[in-house]
Amino acid sequence: MMKKNKNILIFLWLGIVLIVSMFFVLNKSHEYHELPKVKIKEPLKNKQFALMLEQTKGERDYKESSSNELPLGGYKFNEEKSGCTDINGKVVENALSYDYDNYMVILNTNKTLYCYLYYDKDNIINYLRSKDSGNNLSAKLVGDMHRYQGLYTDEINNYICLGDNCCKTTECDANDNDDMYRIIGINTKGELKVIKKTALSDGVKWMSNVYTNFKWPQSNIYQKLNGKSVDGPDNYNLEDENSYYYSLDSKLKELIVNNHSWLYGDTIENGNYNGDSIYGIESENSKATYYIPGDIEGSPTGNNKWSERIEVPLGLMYVSDYLYAYKTNEEDSGDPKSNAKAASSWMHISHNQLTNSYEWTMIRYGIYPVNGVYHALGIASDGGVYALGASNVQAIRPTFYLSNEIDLTGEGSLSNPFRIPGIG
Repeated sequence: MMKKNKNILIFLWLGIVLIVSMFFVLNKSHEYHELPKVKIKEPLKNKQFALMLEQTKGERDYKESSSNELPLGGYKFNEEKSGCTDINGKVVENALSYDYDNYMVILNTNKTLYCYLYYDKDNIINYLRSKDSGNNLSAKLVGDMHRYQGLYTDEINNYICLGDNCCKTTECDANDNDDMYRIIGINTKGELKVIKKTALSDGVKWMSNVYTNFKWPQSNIYQKLNGKSVDGPDNYNLEDENSYYYSLDSKLKELIVNNHSWLYGDTIENGNYNGDSIYGIESENSKATYYIPGDIEGSPTGNNKWSERIEVPLGLMYVSDYLYAYKTNEEDSGDPKSNAKAASSWMHISHNQLTNSYEWTMIRYGIYPVNGVYHALGIASDGGVYALGASNVQAIRPTFYLSNEIDLTGEGSLSNPFRIPGIG
């Protein structure tokens, strides 16, 4: 009898533990979260929101907008602060996500929700537009960025001085103009992509050993930019005194996006690098038409990896960066083998350099060697994009992204370039 009573007590004790545990689990899953008290309009088609815009950068002085149109520029979506509640005022977790390519807030449920969409003021793009007298900064996204587009003869206000040594005339060589860059564009995160105005004084081989398969992280250029590591060719060493990164001002290094995810790979096949394919290859969120050598033997198939990423501070311009610089609209894809437009682009530098030379890009040519030698794509003095044996010594222009936390001064002109307070 005592044994039976003992079993009953054990079962009762286990039952109580189970009920208490369920209470805490359920209570936690329905926990109330305090959201800012803002005016919410009446529900409209089951999806209604209050659009909260910061009035002064960094002050978090949000004010509800009277518009239902989401900002397309000048603001950054604040994912941490934004959120939704149900009709009972309870927070619905993970109800929102953001499409940075198209500036769209995505609602992940069909429930009736009241959402608070917070946007922080982004003065960078506003400032760039205020100095863009020639309307060269695209109003819409071109590829994955708002890009500067125009001719070499245009007065494009995209010069940015990132140090003490910035020549302010057109008669500058690499040694006289080490700290002058030009802004390629601004991405949806508010980061500026910049390229050195002139090429480095010393040319670089894309790859020394062109008789074996290789990838971008194993290239000579990758190591020249980011430093050679003793841990193998796929790594880098920012403390390498022979690297370009090491030569940069310490304050500038703090503003470079060191973990930017660069795309790299190859054109699908030798000879296939028309405008449309290049634009698709190098989009930041591209599913891409790259074939990564060494993953699968033989010809590319639908199961192969077409692109790969690596997080590293410095890279080169994409071929698409170069082509987009003279694109007039999204329908005009252009052809990298057609020299007339590209040679007149602001990004082409044969006007004061590369008279008998090429400039390397990040893209390798084809998945197979040509006559036993692997090739990469370079930009010629006539403006065309051509395949060159990767062991050729050619010019390079370091390219990188600047943090979206920077402030700018200046006009963006060659004589009065943009500057970052505290740099130079």
